Amino acid sequence: MHPDAEPVPGVLVVRPDGSLFFGNISRVRLAVRDQVQAAEPPPHTVVLDLADSYHLGVPVLDTLDELHELHHHGIALHIAHVRARAGTDLDRHPLAARLGPHALHPTVDDAVRAATDVP
Repeated sequence: MHPDAEPVPGVLVVRPDGSLFFGNISRVRLAVRDQVQAAEPPPHTVVLDLADSYHLGVPVLDTLDELHELHHHGIALHIAHVRARAGTDLDRHPLAARLGPHALHPTVDDAVRAATDVP
């Protein structure tokens, strides 16, 4: 999607191919886990791009909350491109408080900058 984009060591950016919903969220969670395990160097941050998700149901939010458990392995979870309706859904779920506003970003670039402390 961005041919000029370059990998940032320690940051894994994941963009699911389509909207997240109860039927695909477990597969997405497993794919993120597999990508984290295969990444070299190991990531300190996972940025999840939700540009294609306009609504986040409870099963999706609960599974994203499981992804937040990456912090037990020293890996931060940041979320980018949260659409208005999806943001409202997220705000109503405990995950929003666990992530905190510092982990929610309007763009992937903003999330990567925050993850790498680049102004």
